[in-house]
Amino acid sequence: MIDSTSITIGRAWDILDQILPAISNACPDIESLTPAGGLRRVEATIATMVVVAVADDVKRTVAAIASSSVLSSPRIEGDTVTGKSRNATVELRVVDRSSYGSALFEATGSPEHVAKVRRRGVAAQPFPTEDALYASVGLAYIEPELREDTGEVEAAATATLPALVATPNMRGDLHMHTTYSDGRDPLDVMVAGAHALGYEYIAITDHSEGAAASRTLGREDIERQRDEIEAQRERFPGMTILHGIEVDILRDGRLDFEDTVLEQFDIVLASLHDRANHAPRRLTERSLAALRHPLVNILCHPANQLVGVSAGYALDFEAIFETAATTGTALEVDGAPSHMDLDGARARAAAQAGVTLSIDSDCHRVEALGRQMALGVGTARRGWVGPQQVLNTRPLGEIRSFVAAKRRGRPA
Repeated sequence: MIDSTSITIGRAWDILDQILPAISNACPDIESLTPAGGLRRVEATIATMVVVAVADDVKRTVAAIASSSVLSSPRIEGDTVTGKSRNATVELRVVDRSSYGSALFEATGSPEHVAKVRRRGVAAQPFPTEDALYASVGLAYIEPELREDTGEVEAAATATLPALVATPNMRGDLHMHTTYSDGRDPLDVMVAGAHALGYEYIAITDHSEGAAASRTLGREDIERQRDEIEAQRERFPGMTILHGIEVDILRDGRLDFEDTVLEQFDIVLASLHDRANHAPRRLTERSLAALRHPLVNILCHPANQLVGVSAGYALDFEAIFETAATTGTALEVDGAPSHMDLDGARARAAAQAGVTLSIDSDCHRVEALGRQMALGVGTARRGWVGPQQVLNTRPLGEIRSFVAAKRRGRPA
Protein backbone atom coordinates (compact mmCIF):
# COMPACT_ATOMS: atom_id res chain seq x y z
CA MET A 1 0.00 0.00 0.00
CA ILE A 2 1.14 3.54 -0.68
CA ASP A 3 1.76 5.59 2.47
CA SER A 4 -0.31 8.71 3.08
CA THR A 5 2.57 11.06 2.21
CA SER A 6 3.39 9.49 -1.18
CA ILE A 7 1.88 9.90 -4.61
CA THR A 8 2.29 7.96 -7.84
CA ILE A 9 5.01 9.08 -10.20
CA GLY A 10 2.36 9.92 -12.78
CA ARG A 11 0.68 12.39 -10.45
CA ALA A 12 4.07 13.80 -9.44
CA TRP A 13 4.90 14.57 -13.07
CA ASP A 14 1.47 16.12 -13.63
CA ILE A 15 2.22 18.51 -10.77
CA LEU A 16 5.75 19.29 -11.94
CA ASP A 17 4.53 19.98 -15.47
CA GLN A 18 2.58 22.87 -13.96
CA ILE A 19 4.97 24.24 -11.36
CA LEU A 20 8.32 24.09 -13.17
CA PRO A 21 7.28 26.68 -15.79
CA ALA A 22 5.72 28.76 -13.00
CA ILE A 23 9.00 28.72 -11.06
CA SER A 24 10.96 29.76 -14.15
CA ASN A 25 8.56 32.63 -14.78
CA ALA A 26 8.69 33.77 -11.14
CA CYS A 27 12.48 33.51 -10.98
CA PRO A 28 14.02 34.42 -14.36
CA ASP A 29 17.53 34.19 -12.89
CA ILE A 30 17.22 30.39 -12.66
CA GLU A 31 19.40 28.74 -15.33
CA SER A 32 17.98 25.23 -15.06
CA LEU A 33 15.56 23.06 -13.08
CA THR A 34 16.31 19.34 -12.83
CA PRO A 35 13.95 16.84 -11.16
CA ALA A 36 15.92 14.54 -8.88
CA GLY A 37 15.18 11.96 -6.15
CA GLY A 38 12.73 9.19 -6.94
CA LEU A 39 11.51 11.05 -10.00
CA ARG A 40 14.90 10.80 -11.65
CA ARG A 41 15.34 7.19 -10.52
CA VAL A 42 11.81 6.42 -11.86
CA GLU A 43 10.36 5.05 -8.64
CA ALA A 44 6.68 4.13 -8.79
CA THR A 45 5.80 6.26 -5.76
CA ILE A 46 7.20 9.62 -4.71
CA ALA A 47 7.16 10.97 -1.15
CA THR A 48 8.86 14.29 -1.97
CA MET A 49 9.39 15.86 -5.37
CA VAL A 50 12.99 17.06 -5.28
CA VAL A 51 14.19 19.60 -7.84
CA VAL A 52 17.69 21.06 -8.18
CA ALA A 53 17.77 24.65 -9.41
CA VAL A 54 20.87 26.47 -10.68
CA ALA A 55 21.27 30.21 -10.22
CA ASP A 56 24.14 32.68 -9.88
CA ASP A 57 22.69 34.41 -6.81
CA VAL A 58 21.52 31.53 -4.65
CA LYS A 59 20.15 33.54 -1.71
CA ARG A 60 18.20 35.95 -3.92
CA THR A 61 16.70 33.04 -5.86
CA VAL A 62 15.71 31.19 -2.69
CA ALA A 63 13.96 34.31 -1.43
CA ALA A 64 12.22 34.84 -4.78
CA ILE A 65 10.89 31.27 -4.83
CA ALA A 66 9.65 31.51 -1.25
CA SER A 67 7.90 34.84 -1.89
CA SER A 68 6.22 33.65 -5.08
CA SER A 69 2.82 31.98 -5.11
CA VAL A 70 4.06 28.77 -6.75
CA LEU A 71 4.29 26.80 -3.49
CA SER A 72 1.96 27.09 -0.55
CA SER A 73 3.35 27.28 3.00
CA PRO A 74 6.94 27.70 1.82
CA ARG A 75 9.72 27.09 4.33
CA ILE A 76 13.38 28.08 3.87
CA GLU A 77 16.19 25.95 5.28
CA GLY A 78 19.58 27.13 4.07
CA ASP A 79 19.51 26.99 0.27
CA THR A 80 16.37 24.84 0.10
CA VAL A 81 12.73 25.89 -0.21
CA THR A 82 10.11 23.30 0.78
CA GLY A 83 6.40 23.78 0.21
CA LYS A 84 3.21 22.23 -1.07
CA SER A 85 1.53 21.99 -4.45
CA ARG A 86 -1.83 20.24 -4.71
CA ASN A 87 -1.14 18.74 -1.24
CA ALA A 88 2.12 17.17 -2.43
CA THR A 89 5.53 18.10 -0.99
CA VAL A 90 8.02 19.87 -3.26
CA GLU A 91 11.63 20.52 -2.26
CA LEU A 92 13.67 23.01 -4.32
CA ARG A 93 17.42 22.98 -3.74
CA VAL A 94 19.20 26.02 -5.21
CA VAL A 95 22.92 25.86 -6.03
CA ASP A 96 25.42 27.70 -8.20
CA ARG A 97 26.80 26.10 -11.36
CA SER A 98 30.07 25.00 -9.70
CA SER A 99 28.17 22.85 -7.20
CA TYR A 100 25.54 21.46 -9.56
CA GLY A 101 27.06 17.98 -9.96
CA SER A 102 27.48 17.43 -6.23
CA ALA A 103 23.98 18.70 -5.44
CA LEU A 104 22.34 16.61 -8.16
CA PHE A 105 24.21 13.49 -7.03
CA GLU A 106 23.08 13.95 -3.42
CA ALA A 107 19.52 14.87 -4.38
CA THR A 108 19.11 11.94 -6.74
CA GLY A 109 20.13 9.22 -4.26
CA SER A 110 19.31 6.57 -3.35
CA PRO A 111 20.78 7.07 0.15
CA GLU A 112 22.46 3.66 -0.04
CA HIS A 113 24.05 4.47 -3.38
CA VAL A 114 25.25 7.88 -2.23
CA ALA A 115 26.78 6.41 0.92
CA LYS A 116 28.62 3.68 -1.00
CA VAL A 117 30.10 6.18 -3.46
CA ARG A 118 31.01 8.55 -0.63
CA ARG A 119 32.88 5.74 1.14
CA ARG A 120 35.24 5.60 -1.82
CA GLY A 121 36.59 8.98 -0.73
CA VAL A 122 34.74 11.71 -2.62
CA ALA A 123 36.58 14.99 -2.06
CA ALA A 124 34.96 17.75 -0.04
CA GLN A 125 35.23 20.12 -3.00
CA PRO A 126 32.09 20.79 -5.08
CA PHE A 127 31.81 19.21 -8.51
CA PRO A 128 30.16 20.97 -11.45
CA THR A 129 29.03 17.68 -13.02
CA GLU A 130 28.13 14.21 -11.81
CA ASP A 131 30.58 12.74 -14.33
CA ALA A 132 33.43 14.58 -12.59
CA LEU A 133 32.28 13.40 -9.17
CA TYR A 134 32.15 9.73 -10.20
CA ALA A 135 35.47 9.98 -12.06
CA SER A 136 37.12 11.42 -8.95
CA VAL A 137 36.64 8.08 -7.20
CA GLY A 138 37.47 5.89 -10.18
CA LEU A 139 33.93 5.19 -11.33
CA ALA A 140 32.24 5.41 -14.69
CA TYR A 141 29.12 7.55 -14.75
CA ILE A 142 26.16 5.62 -13.29
CA GLU A 143 22.73 6.25 -14.80
CA PRO A 144 20.17 7.52 -12.25
CA GLU A 145 17.83 4.53 -12.64
CA LEU A 146 20.61 2.18 -11.51
CA ARG A 147 21.45 4.02 -8.29
CA GLU A 148 19.88 1.55 -5.86
CA ASP A 149 22.99 -0.22 -4.47
CA THR A 150 22.27 -3.40 -6.41
CA GLY A 151 25.76 -3.87 -7.86
CA GLU A 152 26.02 -0.71 -9.94
CA VAL A 153 28.98 0.74 -8.03
CA GLU A 154 30.96 -2.46 -8.41
CA ALA A 155 30.06 -2.59 -12.12
CA ALA A 156 31.13 1.03 -12.58
CA ALA A 157 34.46 0.26 -10.92
CA THR A 158 35.13 -2.60 -13.35
CA ALA A 159 33.71 -0.94 -16.50
CA THR A 160 30.93 -3.56 -16.75
CA LEU A 161 27.87 -1.33 -16.58
CA PRO A 162 25.30 -2.27 -19.23
CA ALA A 163 24.24 -0.06 -22.12
CA LEU A 164 20.64 0.66 -21.14
CA VAL A 165 17.59 0.91 -23.35
CA ALA A 166 16.55 4.51 -23.98
CA THR A 167 13.42 6.18 -25.31
CA PRO A 168 15.00 6.90 -28.75
CA ASN A 169 15.46 3.13 -29.15
CA MET A 170 11.70 2.57 -29.09
CA ARG A 171 10.41 2.02 -32.61
CA GLY A 172 6.80 1.46 -31.60
CA ASP A 173 4.18 1.09 -28.88
CA LEU A 174 2.37 -2.25 -28.78
CA HIS A 175 -0.27 -1.56 -26.10
CA MET A 176 -2.81 1.27 -26.14
CA HIS A 177 -6.58 1.71 -25.79
CA THR A 178 -9.27 3.69 -27.58
CA THR A 179 -12.96 4.38 -27.04
CA TYR A 180 -13.65 0.92 -28.44
CA SER A 181 -12.88 -0.15 -24.87
CA ASP A 182 -12.01 2.02 -21.86
CA GLY A 183 -9.79 4.58 -23.56
CA ARG A 184 -10.71 8.26 -23.32
CA ASP A 185 -9.82 9.17 -26.91
CA PRO A 186 -11.05 7.71 -30.21
CA LEU A 187 -8.87 5.58 -32.43
CA ASP A 188 -7.97 8.32 -34.92
CA VAL A 189 -6.78 10.62 -32.13
CA MET A 190 -4.57 7.93 -30.57
CA VAL A 191 -3.09 7.07 -33.96
CA ALA A 192 -2.33 10.72 -34.72
CA GLY A 193 -0.70 11.13 -31.31
CA ALA A 194 1.49 8.08 -31.86
CA HIS A 195 2.45 9.34 -35.32
CA ALA A 196 3.50 12.66 -33.82
CA LEU A 197 5.93 10.75 -31.58
CA GLY A 198 7.66 9.37 -34.66
CA TYR A 199 6.83 5.70 -34.19
CA GLU A 200 7.41 3.27 -37.04
CA TYR A 201 4.53 1.08 -35.86
CA ILE A 202 1.88 0.81 -33.15
CA ALA A 203 -0.73 -1.70 -32.08
CA ILE A 204 -4.29 -0.80 -31.17
CA THR A 205 -5.13 -3.26 -28.37
CA ASP A 206 -8.52 -2.73 -26.79
CA HIS A 207 -9.92 -4.99 -24.06
CA SER A 208 -11.83 -8.13 -24.98
CA GLU A 209 -15.48 -8.28 -24.03
CA GLY A 210 -15.04 -10.27 -20.81
CA ALA A 211 -12.76 -7.70 -19.20
CA ALA A 212 -14.01 -5.83 -16.16
CA ALA A 213 -13.52 -2.48 -17.87
CA SER A 214 -15.98 0.37 -18.33
CA ARG A 215 -16.21 -0.53 -22.03
CA THR A 216 -14.92 -3.51 -24.00
CA LEU A 217 -14.45 -4.57 -27.61
CA GLY A 218 -17.27 -6.94 -28.47
CA ARG A 219 -17.06 -9.53 -31.23
CA GLU A 220 -19.52 -7.48 -33.24
CA ASP A 221 -17.17 -4.47 -33.10
CA ILE A 222 -14.01 -6.16 -34.39
CA GLU A 223 -14.73 -5.77 -38.10
CA ARG A 224 -15.76 -2.14 -37.66
CA GLN A 225 -12.55 -1.41 -35.77
CA ARG A 226 -10.52 -3.17 -38.47
CA ASP A 227 -12.12 -0.97 -41.12
CA GLU A 228 -11.32 2.15 -39.10
CA ILE A 229 -7.70 1.04 -38.71
CA GLU A 230 -7.48 0.52 -42.46
CA ALA A 231 -8.66 4.09 -42.98
CA GLN A 232 -5.95 5.33 -40.62
CA ARG A 233 -3.36 3.29 -42.50
CA GLU A 234 -4.22 5.30 -45.60
CA ARG A 235 -3.98 8.52 -43.60
CA PHE A 236 -0.55 7.65 -42.13
CA PRO A 237 1.18 5.45 -44.72
CA GLY A 238 4.57 5.89 -43.05
CA MET A 239 3.49 4.24 -39.80
CA THR A 240 2.24 0.64 -39.63
CA ILE A 241 -0.87 0.19 -37.50
CA LEU A 242 -1.29 -3.34 -36.18
CA HIS A 243 -4.76 -4.52 -35.22
CA GLY A 244 -4.28 -6.12 -31.82
CA ILE A 245 -6.28 -7.16 -28.80
CA GLU A 246 -5.71 -7.32 -25.04
CA VAL A 247 -7.55 -10.54 -24.30
CA ASP A 248 -8.43 -11.55 -20.76
CA ILE A 249 -7.20 -14.80 -19.22
CA LEU A 250 -10.35 -16.38 -17.85
CA ARG A 251 -10.77 -18.16 -14.53
CA ASP A 252 -10.22 -21.58 -16.09
CA GLY A 253 -7.10 -20.48 -18.00
CA ARG A 254 -8.84 -20.15 -21.37
CA LEU A 255 -8.73 -16.92 -23.32
CA ASP A 256 -11.73 -14.62 -23.59
CA PHE A 257 -12.00 -15.00 -27.39
CA GLU A 258 -11.91 -18.23 -29.36
CA ASP A 259 -8.88 -19.01 -31.52
CA THR A 260 -10.89 -18.37 -34.68
CA VAL A 261 -11.38 -14.80 -33.48
CA LEU A 262 -7.85 -14.24 -32.12
CA GLU A 263 -6.13 -15.46 -35.27
CA GLN A 264 -7.68 -12.53 -37.14
CA PHE A 265 -5.55 -10.07 -35.15
CA ASP A 266 -2.02 -9.02 -36.09
CA ILE A 267 -0.81 -9.35 -32.51
CA VAL A 268 -2.38 -10.73 -29.32
CA LEU A 269 -1.73 -9.49 -25.81
CA ALA A 270 -3.06 -11.45 -22.82
CA SER A 271 -3.73 -10.16 -19.31
CA LEU A 272 -4.72 -11.58 -15.97
CA HIS A 273 -7.17 -9.06 -14.50
CA ASP A 274 -9.57 -11.24 -12.53
CA ARG A 275 -7.97 -12.76 -9.45
CA ALA A 276 -11.14 -14.84 -8.79
CA ASN A 277 -9.90 -15.48 -5.22
CA HIS A 278 -7.34 -17.91 -6.64
CA ALA A 279 -4.21 -18.84 -4.71
CA PRO A 280 -0.83 -17.90 -6.23
CA ARG A 281 -0.35 -21.42 -7.63
CA ARG A 282 -3.61 -21.25 -9.58
CA LEU A 283 -2.88 -17.72 -10.78
CA THR A 284 0.48 -18.95 -12.02
CA GLU A 285 -1.16 -21.86 -13.85
CA ARG A 286 -3.53 -19.47 -15.62
CA SER A 287 -0.62 -17.26 -16.69
CA LEU A 288 1.40 -20.26 -17.88
CA ALA A 289 -1.55 -21.47 -19.95
CA ALA A 290 -1.65 -18.10 -21.73
CA LEU A 291 2.11 -18.12 -22.30
CA ARG A 292 1.87 -21.55 -23.93
CA HIS A 293 -0.99 -20.50 -26.22
CA PRO A 294 0.35 -20.21 -29.79
CA LEU A 295 -1.61 -17.02 -30.50
CA VAL A 296 -0.45 -15.06 -27.42
CA ASN A 297 2.56 -12.84 -28.14
CA ILE A 298 2.83 -10.65 -25.03
CA LEU A 299 1.77 -11.21 -21.41
CA CYS A 300 0.81 -7.77 -20.11
CA HIS A 301 1.69 -6.37 -16.66
CA PRO A 302 2.31 -9.94 -15.37
CA ALA A 303 1.86 -9.26 -11.63
CA ASN A 304 -1.07 -6.90 -12.26
CA GLN A 305 0.50 -4.55 -9.73
CA LEU A 306 -1.66 -1.57 -8.84
CA VAL A 307 0.67 1.11 -7.55
CA GLY A 308 -0.42 2.39 -4.18
CA VAL A 309 -3.11 -0.26 -3.88
CA SER A 310 -1.64 -3.73 -4.34
CA ALA A 311 1.75 -5.33 -4.97
CA GLY A 312 -0.01 -7.66 -7.37
CA TYR A 313 -0.07 -11.43 -7.70
CA ALA A 314 2.51 -13.57 -5.92
CA LEU A 315 3.18 -15.66 -9.01
CA ASP A 316 5.92 -18.24 -9.41
CA PHE A 317 7.99 -15.83 -11.48
CA GLU A 318 10.78 -18.32 -12.05
CA ALA A 319 8.27 -20.54 -13.87
CA ILE A 320 6.80 -17.52 -15.67
CA PHE A 321 10.24 -16.46 -16.91
CA GLU A 322 11.25 -19.95 -18.00
CA THR A 323 8.01 -20.51 -19.91
CA ALA A 324 8.09 -17.09 -21.56
CA ALA A 325 11.64 -17.71 -22.75
CA THR A 326 10.98 -21.21 -24.09
CA THR A 327 7.68 -20.37 -25.81
CA GLY A 328 8.88 -17.14 -27.41
CA THR A 329 6.38 -14.95 -25.59
CA ALA A 330 7.31 -11.44 -24.50
CA LEU A 331 6.65 -10.13 -21.01
CA GLU A 332 5.59 -6.53 -20.72
CA VAL A 333 7.12 -3.66 -18.82
CA ASP A 334 4.03 -1.48 -18.51
CA GLY A 335 4.57 2.27 -18.29
CA ALA A 336 1.12 3.18 -16.96
CA PRO A 337 1.71 4.88 -13.58
CA SER A 338 -0.93 2.59 -12.08
CA HIS A 339 1.08 -0.51 -13.09
CA MET A 340 4.87 0.03 -13.62
CA ASP A 341 4.94 -3.76 -14.01
CA LEU A 342 7.17 -5.71 -14.51
CA ASP A 343 9.01 -3.60 -11.95
CA GLY A 344 12.75 -3.07 -12.20
CA ALA A 345 13.86 -6.07 -10.14
CA ARG A 346 11.59 -8.47 -12.02
CA ALA A 347 12.47 -7.00 -15.39
CA ARG A 348 16.12 -7.61 -14.55
CA ALA A 349 15.44 -11.20 -13.54
CA ALA A 350 13.36 -11.80 -16.67
CA ALA A 351 16.07 -10.43 -18.95
CA GLN A 352 18.68 -12.56 -17.20
CA ALA A 353 16.46 -15.59 -17.85
CA GLY A 354 16.51 -14.87 -21.57
CA VAL A 355 13.00 -13.41 -21.80
CA THR A 356 12.13 -10.92 -24.52
CA LEU A 357 10.55 -7.82 -22.98
CA SER A 358 8.06 -5.41 -24.52
CA ILE A 359 8.00 -1.85 -23.16
CA ASP A 360 4.61 -0.25 -23.70
CA SER A 361 2.56 2.75 -22.62
CA ASP A 362 -0.74 0.93 -21.94
CA CYS A 363 -2.10 4.38 -22.64
CA HIS A 364 -5.77 5.41 -22.43
CA ARG A 365 -5.39 9.12 -23.36
CA VAL A 366 -3.40 10.66 -26.14
CA GLU A 367 -1.46 13.27 -24.16
CA ALA A 368 0.07 10.55 -21.96
CA LEU A 369 1.46 8.42 -24.80
CA GLY A 370 4.98 9.83 -24.59
CA ARG A 371 5.10 10.15 -20.82
CA GLN A 372 3.95 6.59 -20.16
CA MET A 373 6.39 5.15 -22.68
CA ALA A 374 9.16 7.09 -20.93
CA LEU A 375 8.06 5.66 -17.58
CA GLY A 376 8.11 2.16 -19.06
CA VAL A 377 11.60 2.73 -20.43
CA GLY A 378 12.73 4.11 -17.07
CA THR A 379 11.33 1.07 -15.28
CA ALA A 380 13.18 -1.24 -17.67
CA ARG A 381 16.36 0.76 -17.11
CA ARG A 382 15.93 0.16 -13.38
CA GLY A 383 16.15 -3.50 -14.36
CA TRP A 384 19.46 -3.08 -16.22
CA VAL A 385 17.67 -3.86 -19.50
CA GLY A 386 19.43 -3.19 -22.79
CA PRO A 387 17.81 -2.40 -26.16
CA GLN A 388 18.65 -5.82 -27.59
CA GLN A 389 16.40 -7.43 -24.95
CA VAL A 390 13.31 -5.43 -25.98
CA LEU A 391 10.88 -6.53 -28.70
CA ASN A 392 9.73 -3.10 -29.82
CA THR A 393 13.21 -1.69 -30.35
CA ARG A 394 13.28 -3.99 -33.39
CA PRO A 395 12.14 -3.20 -36.93
CA LEU A 396 8.63 -4.13 -37.99
CA GLY A 397 9.79 -7.19 -39.93
CA GLU A 398 11.17 -8.69 -36.74
CA ILE A 399 7.91 -8.01 -34.90
CA ARG A 400 6.00 -9.89 -37.59
CA SER A 401 8.55 -12.72 -37.48
CA PHE A 402 8.21 -12.93 -33.70
CA VAL A 403 4.44 -13.32 -34.01
CA ALA A 404 4.67 -15.79 -36.88
CA ALA A 405 7.25 -17.96 -35.15
CA LYS A 406 5.05 -18.37 -32.09
CA ARG A 407 2.08 -19.31 -34.24
CA ARG A 408 4.19 -21.95 -36.03
CA GLY A 409 5.31 -23.32 -32.68
CA ARG A 410 8.91 -22.42 -33.42
CA PRO A 411 9.82 -19.47 -31.17
CA ALA A 412 12.23 -16.98 -32.67
